[in-house]
Amino acid sequence: MTIVVNRSLATTPLGVSTVLGVRFAIAAVLLLLVLAVRQAPLLPVRGERARVVLLGAVGYMLEATLFFMGLERGTAAAVSLLFYSYPAIVTLLEIAAGWEELQARTLLALALSAAGVVVVVAAGTDVSISPAGVALSLLGAASFAVYLLASDRLVRDTNSLTTGAWVAAGASVSFLARGALTGALRSPSPHLGALVLDGVATAAAFVLLFAALRRLGPTRTSVVMTLEALFAIVLAAVFLGEGMRPLQLAGGAAILAATVLMTRATPAGAAPPRPRRGERESSPGPDRTPEPPGHPVGPPSPRPWP
Repeated sequence: MTIVVNRSLATTPLGVSTVLGVRFAIAAVLLLLVLAVRQAPLLPVRGERARVVLLGAVGYMLEATLFFMGLERGTAAAVSLLFYSYPAIVTLLEIAAGWEELQARTLLALALSAAGVVVVVAAGTDVSISPAGVALSLLGAASFAVYLLASDRLVRDTNSLTTGAWVAAGASVSFLARGALTGALRSPSPHLGALVLDGVATAAAFVLLFAALRRLGPTRTSVVMTLEALFAIVLAAVFLGEGMRPLQLAGGAAILAATVLMTRATPAGAAPPRPRRGERESSPGPDRTPEPPGHPVGPPSPRPWP
């Protein structure tokens, strides 16, 4: 949904600072309201507050800017085709850092997702982009890969809803401040409906992204997120009247197959997810003596940091 809406907003005179500043502000307000209704923590846990805000103000701001500027210089199909190279970048970075083992399942899933994205995006769409758009889209993919890895390692204890709210708030403040300093802010009222829709979709996407990172890790999450390319084509067919061809359905099947591969049981030998703050392990392992009632669980084994 965000790709379809952002492509339409990229053709307006609002500009990147206004569109993305308002988009993330709406997302942040919505998530904070949900937190308040649920009586959940409004602030990240101590020690992670600055990290969460900076992830939005610097990390997501950079990725969103590059992606939006790519949309201003190419079709949504072309930009998506280049941007969805980020799962391969995430995997290569994790393998190079020693955080992920090179496995046949990972390589097969990457190949399936990459082939599926190429077919889904390019099969029935005009693919047109300038050289600057190519560079911006690839830089956006690289920055998003780094953002996923940083998010997974810097935010460990704050819940997904709170993290999403403050990442969105940080991104919004960054865009609006930049727009105010450069005089680039425009009145959003002519396109308020599209901006609200964009903000709602962004709020949902942020929560699901951080929830997935905690359960799957960066590599598996990045492969699963290639489903976004398929959904973008489906939504464009539903809301913009752009038809889907049989070849695109075949590409979608490849993406779904990659998703199933990456979200199945954790490969043998992989460590289970470490407990979050305030969480206890649900059951002892086969060689572990259960803790007596009231006895605190020992600290988890440290995770390698970048």
